[in-house]
Amino acid sequence: MEYIESGAGQLETRNQTGLFALELQNSDRLSVSGGPKYEFLEAPFRIAGVTIPSGGYAFSDVTVSYSMGQQRRVSGTLSLQQGGFYDGTITAVSFTGTRVSILKQWSVEPSLSVNDVRLPAGDFTTTVVRARSDYGFSPRMFVSALVQYGSSDNTFSSNLRFRWEYLPGSELFVVYTDERDTLRSGFPDLRNRAVVVKINRLFRI
Repeated sequence: MEYIESGAGQLETRNQTGLFALELQNSDRLSVSGGPKYEFLEAPFRIAGVTIPSGGYAFSDVTVSYSMGQQRRVSGTLSLQQGGFYDGTITAVSFTGTRVSILKQWSVEPSLSVNDVRLPAGDFTTTVVRARSDYGFSPRMFVSALVQYGSSDNTFSSNLRFRWEYLPGSELFVVYTDERDTLRSGFPDLRNRAVVVKINRLFRI
């Protein structure tokens, strides 16, 4: 149970959640969770181009999830959420925590989340697609990449990271990030870009 009040004693959030889980002998896991919720909006809340008026909202939802064990070559959690969302409804489907072992030193972690929201002020659907990949050259050197697309702000972002522990406790990091606007025609328009290099050295006395 979660209960949050403002400094003035106004109830802001109240969540009561129950969980039932069943773990199978193959390490897969089935769970069902849900319960009533309450949210107070002191000011109008805008999300995905739709404005939810201020006020108190009581609603409830339920989520059914099935998680595949980490010993599988392909693992992850498939979830379905159905219920209320402020003064409307939400249906959400997601496949997260996914891990695909391609090689012993190389894995890919794709994920997908789709939220379909119906409100009196308007309906919207948001989609987030993400993929992460790691490749280990050795126990002390690896490179990772993360790419993501979000329909709510129409952006495509990428993050590339290289880590090398050149001495025990001493590391070199090189990180590249960028964000692009997918509404522009042709190759997505660049919004921002950054390159960060960090090096630390451990001295033993």
